[in-house]
Amino acid sequence: MTGKVAELWRYPVSSVAGEQLDQLDVNAGGVAGDRIWGLLDAATGRIASPGREKHFIGVPRAHAKVAGEGVALSLDGERWAVPEDSELLEGLSQAFGFMPVLKRFDAVGSGGFRPRYEHAPIHLVTSAALGSLERELPGSVIAARRFRPNILVDWPDGTEAIPEHGWIGREIRIGDVVLRGREPCGRCGFITIAQEGLPQDVEILRTVVKRHERKFGIYCDVVTPGQIAAGAAVTVG
Repeated sequence: MTGKVAELWRYPVSSVAGEQLDQLDVNAGGVAGDRIWGLLDAATGRIASPGREKHFIGVPRAHAKVAGEGVALSLDGERWAVPEDSELLEGLSQAFGFMPVLKRFDAVGSGGFRPRYEHAPIHLVTSAALGSLERELPGSVIAARRFRPNILVDWPDGTEAIPEHGWIGREIRIGDVVLRGREPCGRCGFITIAQEGLPQDVEILRTVVKRHERKFGIYCDVVTPGQIAAGAAVTVG
């Protein structure tokens, strides 16, 4: 079987909605500009963890995109501002219920400010997996954005509910870029949280836990860096 790239995503700020792109620059460490900032509660210094703490449940409603060497934030995906903008901060604090502050993650191995979880560089989900979940939950709104993949692959339906789980240890070629599946992605409450156009839905996690051992999609290592474009062919060796 072969597939193609349906969507490409980058998430500059951990736990905040990302940006859909026509092309991703992939280096050995993953997607350039992906998950390089953390959002914290200014009063406590705790990093946002919406899937585990209700205190942070409003964070995924905000949007982030790369802006030059920094990042821009938005409440509606239309009006953007730098994180220090007082009007933006006031709006975010009202939406979140706490005053946020952004902090750039330190380099791997530095022992400084790092993400709560560190996985393989690339996160991939297939349309076949999303389709399986839609059939299991016909009353739910299933969308790739709930699962925050970097790459959504349009892949034919087959006998496997989540075909990418069979790609562990195999090479995934997307244009000139080569990835290798490392491990399935374990899921938390984040996939149930309300976001723009997506209602809260606790049944999604319950179903992923019950039918798929809490796993959905895969993490991949980068074998050969390069650029990935939307529509590029995807083959698995």
